[in-house]
Amino acid sequence: MKRLCVISLLLFATLMPAASYSGTAAGNYTVGIGPVGNIFVVDSNPELGPGIGGYVYFDYRWSPQFSTQFGVMVTTEDGTGISNGDDGIEFLGIPTFDLKFYLFSKESRWDPYGLVGLGVYAISEGSADNGTVAVGIGADLGIGCDFYISERFSFGLSAIFRSIGFIDSIGGNQNGTALFPLSLMGNLAYHW
Repeated sequence: MKRLCVISLLLFATLMPAASYSGTAAGNYTVGIGPVGNIFVVDSNPELGPGIGGYVYFDYRWSPQFSTQFGVMVTTEDGTGISNGDDGIEFLGIPTFDLKFYLFSKESRWDPYGLVGLGVYAISEGSADNGTVAVGIGADLGIGCDFYISERFSFGLSAIFRSIGFIDSIGGNQNGTALFPLSLMGNLAYHW
């Protein structure tokens, strides 16, 4: 049954007309929503385990090969290692700003891209009252690919590595920390 579904999806994708990026069909604006999963590749303080959440974004494709994306991301993480027992920590990207470079400028159903960006990030206090709250700025570097179901709808996957420096207090000599999450993201988008 699974093979029949996969074959049907591939036939459907092959037979439908390709999406247009000329601005005459669906346009250059996109709004999307999707799930996010974070894996922290370097232990830090707080030490966070894998977490899940979601994000929303707005994208403007201002040329066939470039677009600008603004997004908001929220995930819930649980402490692990030295932060074990500190659960329900909210990890926020509020907002993130990315510049996307599309590999192909021709019309195609598949639309792979690379991205680079910046964001403002925050961590909330978890279940333990231990001063987890922090705010900082980080850089993004990632890859992804969108697949157009029709001229107006697409779905996609991306992987984004983030390097974030946080300030968790304004007093003392140990008032900073850093996080290095790898965000695995999916999306469903509407183009107009």
